[in-house]
Amino acid sequence: MPALLTIVEGRPLKLVSGSCYLPHPAKEETGGEDARFICSDKPAIGVADGVGGWVDLGIDAGIYARELMYNSLTAVLDEPTDSTDPVRVLERAHSNTKSKGSSTACIIALTHQVIIYIYMFN
Repeated sequence: MPALLTIVEGRPLKLVSGSCYLPHPAKEETGGEDARFICSDKPAIGVADGVGGWVDLGIDAGIYARELMYNSLTAVLDEPTDSTDPVRVLERAHSNTKSKGSSTACIIALTHQVIIYIYMFN
C-alpha cells in the first residue's frame, strides 16, 4: 500500500534531488549492487538495492537493480501527466525486468502536491 504525505498550508512542493554512488571497494569492478534514477521530466526518483546473496549462484544482483531502475524510469515517463503512481510504475518495471536477481526498491513521486511512495521487497 503506498503511503501519502499531504503538505500543510497549501505551500507548493518542488522535488529537488541528486545522487552520488560509491560502491563497496570489493564491488567496484562490477559497479556494485545498487541503482537509482532521477527523472528530470517528472518529479519522481527511485532507488534499488540488489540482494548480494545472488553472487553465490554466479548472478550479479547489480545488473538486476540497474535494469529495474531503468525500467522504472521508462514507466514513470509513460505515466499520465501529474498522476505518477509508484505502485503501477514498480509493477510495470518488475514485469519488464528480465535479468536474474532481486532487489529492494523505493519509488517516490510528487503528484498534485502530495508525495506518494512505495517501498517493496523482492
